[in-house]
Amino acid sequence: MKEVIIRHGGDYLRFDEIDFSIIANDLRSLPFYRDDLFLGMQAMNIGFTDPNITQLEYDLLETYFEKERTPSFEAMTVGAFSQMWIFSLYEVLRLWRDRKHDFSKLYKNGGIDLKLKSLVDDNMNITIHDRRKQLKKYRDDQSFRDEVEYCWIQLEPVYRIVELYRMNMAKHAAPGKSNAIPMATGYGRINMLCGALDYELILDRDSYELLNRRDVADNLREALLVIRANKR
Repeated sequence: MKEVIIRHGGDYLRFDEIDFSIIANDLRSLPFYRDDLFLGMQAMNIGFTDPNITQLEYDLLETYFEKERTPSFEAMTVGAFSQMWIFSLYEVLRLWRDRKHDFSKLYKNGGIDLKLKSLVDDNMNITIHDRRKQLKKYRDDQSFRDEVEYCWIQLEPVYRIVELYRMNMAKHAAPGKSNAIPMATGYGRINMLCGALDYELILDRDSYELLNRRDVADNLREALLVIRANKR
């Protein structure tokens, strides 16, 4: 597994300072997402739900300050939605990564034409139609292949921290290290700056990283902005 590099927010932006359109629009506009109707819809869902969960996180922090104790129901709600968001983001990014890998392997081996022939002709299946277009574009367009590679360079660090989060929460282990077992899976403490739940995620047997859902969202926004800037 590659080294996990996490860029922490430090001073988190206030809710009204965050540009929530970045994830909703820019993630959807990446190659593979923009050319696949239903995969693109799944990518948009990540952006559409982010502001709702962010608001829950700030509400949790406000309630904590008001009551001067941890509000159990609100904390459990934030924890549940945070984990579901991370799991969904992981699947969306993993599918993107796998498609990039599969297309690249087919291209290098000269197998795209055979793959196109193997796809069932079904005019009613929009997904098959979109996949054909993507395969042909990847085969014929060097600029498209370059764009895919550049996007993955920016997305991979985000994927790695999402993978770390997901493996700790869903598999109760570190990525690629089944014997590295976290001490308190799913137990998080309220971050006093943004209200998200901070989790101690195990990297190795004796190595932990403090991470919350907001860190992931901010890292994703940052990567998407870099990709957007490169298009200009």
